Amino acid sequence: MGRWSGRWIIVFFTFLLTLATVHAEEASAINPVKFFIIILVTTTVLGIIAVLGGVGGGVVFTPVMMGFTPVDSFIIRATGLLVAMAGSLVAARPFLRKGLANIRLLVFAAFPYSVFAVIGALLAGYIKETMGITGEALVRIGLGILVIIISIILITAGKKIEYPEIKEPCPFTDRLELAMAYWEESLGKVVDYKLVRAHYTIPLFCVVGLISGLFGLGAGWAMVPVFNLVMMAPLKVAACCSKVLIGIGDTAAVWPYLMGGGLFPLFAVPSMLGLIIGTIIGAKIMIRIKAGFVRWLIIAIMIFSGIRLLMKGWQMLHMG
Repeated sequence: MGRWSGRWIIVFFTFLLTLATVHAEEASAINPVKFFIIILVTTTVLGIIAVLGGVGGGVVFTPVMMGFTPVDSFIIRATGLLVAMAGSLVAARPFLRKGLANIRLLVFAAFPYSVFAVIGALLAGYIKETMGITGEALVRIGLGILVIIISIILITAGKKIEYPEIKEPCPFTDRLELAMAYWEESLGKVVDYKLVRAHYTIPLFCVVGLISGLFGLGAGWAMVPVFNLVMMAPLKVAACCSKVLIGIGDTAAVWPYLMGGGLFPLFAVPSMLGLIIGTIIGAKIMIRIKAGFVRWLIIAIMIFSGIRLLMKGWQMLHMG
């Protein structure tokens, strides 16, 4: 870490101080300019940490904001989808142009993921309208459990395969003609690959889409393992397909939130700006430091956020 260690300690404590400031005051009592700056600074730090930790910003943004701020969870989840969607749409063009994102695989996966992401978003609106504070409590408890599960996945995720070897063909997947090739610059050659077990992934994409739409999370933490470990796609292809697919599904899922009043510009604009700025800064810092320690920092933040969500949800459940 070298000379960066002291700076990261400062960044981390600035992050905690910012969250404490937002949590200590009711949203209505904060001056709009101050609120804008606080959210911008917080999300910039989240963006930096997310990049260095190797996860999407939306995976950190939603649980932290729901756990430590007084902002309505429906607005936070809508913004989480917008953030994930924006990042994915920016990345989609180069991934598709270079052939890293398998367009056939995306067409196959987009339908179940998008449909169930919309169903999840509609379910979020239904819970908001019909269940009141009890529904809010259940959403926080559910997200708290999910965030802790994701943290466990991040801790144990060491089995990703860069170039999987398929030992037995899959007739169903072969009939879908999902196999493609791409130019791998690091190897200086074209990589041809086939895929398997497509029939197993359909229900998995449905579940991931439902979770993404309901909780306003990016779904890369789940889709990369599905593409890489279940369908046996090369790791780079899995990551690129995951990024593009989030843009497709979350673009559809965000509409029920927007129609339900989930777009609050004073919160959404600094959040998107902050995460974009944080991503750019994080990418530059990544070149200069070994970011392994940040992975454990982000896991600690997510576990802490999950516990906080469970506590808040439990309190709200008794209030309801």
